[in-house]
Amino acid sequence: MICDLLNRKNIECSYGTVYSYMREMGIKAIVRRKKQPYRKGYQHHIFDNLIGQEFSSEKPNQIWCTDFTYLQLKNGTKRYDCSIIDLYDRSIVATLNGKWIDANLAIQTMEIALSTNNIKEKLILHSD
Repeated sequence: MICDLLNRKNIECSYGTVYSYMREMGIKAIVRRKKQPYRKGYQHHIFDNLIGQEFSSEKPNQIWCTDFTYLQLKNGTKRYDCSIIDLYDRSIVATLNGKWIDANLAIQTMEIALSTNNIKEKLILHSD
C-alpha cells in the first residue's frame, strides 16, 4: 500500500524496497483479515405473521418479542445480547449475553424466560 501511494506521487519504488526500509526502521504492517463473503441460507420453515405490526398486548405474557443486539467492548471484542420483552408493559422478561450469536443463546434465553414466568395461556413469541 505504501508502495502504491509512493508510485502515485511519482516516486518509483518496488514492494521489496519498501519492505526493506520498513524492516530497517522497525515498522510493521497491520494485516487485517478479509471478511468472509455472505452465504445466504435457506429457512427451514416460514411462520405466519400473527401480530401484523401490532406491537401491543392486552394482557401480560400474551405476546413476547425477542431480538439480538451487538455490544462492542472497549478491547475490540463483541458480545451478543439476546433479550425478550413483554409487549404488555415493555418489561424485560429475560436477557442473556454470550460470545457467539447462535441458537444456543436464543434457547437459553427462552428457557430463562419460561422458568421465571408462569405461562397459563397461549404465548406468541415474535422475532424478526
